Amino acid sequence: MASPSDVVAAAQKLSFTIPQGHETDYLALLGTTDRAVAAVMAHADYQIAVDEAQYPRTDIHRPLPEDNKLKGWAWKATIQGTPGGILDGRKVCFKDTICVARVPSLFGTTAIEDFIPVSDATVVTRVLEHGGTVVGKAMCENFSHGPASHSTPFGPIENPYAEGFSTGGSSSGCGALIGSGEVDMGIGGDQGGSIRIPASLCGIVGLKPTFGLVPYTGVLSSDSAIDTVGPMTRTTADAALLLQAIAGYDMVDDRQLDAPLPANVPKYSELLLSSREHGVKGLKIALLKEGFASSFLDVAVDTKCRRAIAKFEELGATVEEVSVPLHLLTTHLAHILNKFASSQTRQGRQVSRRGLYINEYWETLLPWTQDKFEKAKYYVTGTAMSAEYGWSRYPTAYGRAMNLSRQLRDEYDAILSRYDVVMMPTVPKAARRHAAYDAGPLAWAEVAAGIVSNTAASNLTGHPTITFPVGFVAPSPSDVLSPEDSNIRLPCGLMAMGKMFDETTLLNVADAFEQAFNWKML
Repeated sequence: MASPSDVVAAAQKLSFTIPQGHETDYLALLGTTDRAVAAVMAHADYQIAVDEAQYPRTDIHRPLPEDNKLKGWAWKATIQGTPGGILDGRKVCFKDTICVARVPSLFGTTAIEDFIPVSDATVVTRVLEHGGTVVGKAMCENFSHGPASHSTPFGPIENPYAEGFSTGGSSSGCGALIGSGEVDMGIGGDQGGSIRIPASLCGIVGLKPTFGLVPYTGVLSSDSAIDTVGPMTRTTADAALLLQAIAGYDMVDDRQLDAPLPANVPKYSELLLSSREHGVKGLKIALLKEGFASSFLDVAVDTKCRRAIAKFEELGATVEEVSVPLHLLTTHLAHILNKFASSQTRQGRQVSRRGLYINEYWETLLPWTQDKFEKAKYYVTGTAMSAEYGWSRYPTAYGRAMNLSRQLRDEYDAILSRYDVVMMPTVPKAARRHAAYDAGPLAWAEVAAGIVSNTAASNLTGHPTITFPVGFVAPSPSDVLSPEDSNIRLPCGLMAMGKMFDETTLLNVADAFEQAFNWKML
């Protein structure tokens, strides 16, 4: 129960001096909070039931090092889906932010222990209902925060094309496991590029759907204004199948109020197959000038992506350069929105949403301590520090950034009213070498500098984007440490943005390139 010292502490935190004589009044008011909380907490939590009779979980285990050479696995498990569905026979992994009941979550960290979800995320249920076989949880970055793949205490997640190089993050394990062929497909999460960055760096397809198309229910949140999950696959056809299985309003997640019901979700796979005869003839492609303007953009990536876009002209599309000057503000907008919001989420301050709250996670994590911050490492502590400073010094910056993101959305919409897709490099550089685990905050920031300059834009606006591989590039010169390193070749991805809820066109575009060209030979 509240004490006089609690009254003083609350007032001090608010920079509020309690008028003399009102101390007992506020103590009584805090007492009403105690009673309200006691009444609510006396009731059992209301979670989504899991049908373990239909979908039993077997062989739940942490893989041995010899069975986890890329360090892409967090936990392994086997859950067989309903036979005969569109995902029948497909092995599927899930980023370790996505809850699978009775399968522990590491969340890429040792700051929490013994967190075992009690419910399945909606996307897990839908994969099982459509016949997929769940084979485990893919490692993510520490607290799913960071665009590289070196931040977990379990060792850096290795790029399937070159040991010692990043997969990108934060869906890093998915990139490694799918890119290496160990699993067929996976579902990653994306708040600034975390599906598309590892997809680009690992030579696979990554789709960030329109905000709200795929339910986020049962997934650990970073920022509910941009939270997204979506397919990561080796082929575009598989991305279409997986999206078809998981898309649609689940009647729980209020991010989805514009989404169709599952019965009305487009048949992405059938539409993709039927589009192959016509291909991209007559498609209008906008090459985004500012998408090639980052100071971090390597010449090799610039050249590879421009040549890939030119390949679409060979297939009958038209290409014109367009300009969206506000795109250049993307990195700054994303910095404010992501850091200011995700830091509040990690403090358990999740408000203003109707849906499923993963309370067992917060009961495991909170309160934060020095030990937990040290284990969370530099991307998390850097964000926490920036946010505490930012909210105090610039309390209206978040609102301004959100309004400018809406302006950016309107400017993209204007372009997309005249063109079918907008294209740009997914990331500005090839995969970088891992930073040392204890290198320090600035060293970690350096290996990720500029990496979200294009990907984060569609998180801000909600537009769907897809990345697909278009060739190999050499490592950055600073990452060539020996003569042999000059022979390393790393995947490069091209990103296309489409109209809201027009994933069909994006899938058709990526598939047309895939069918016409062998990206490994370009």
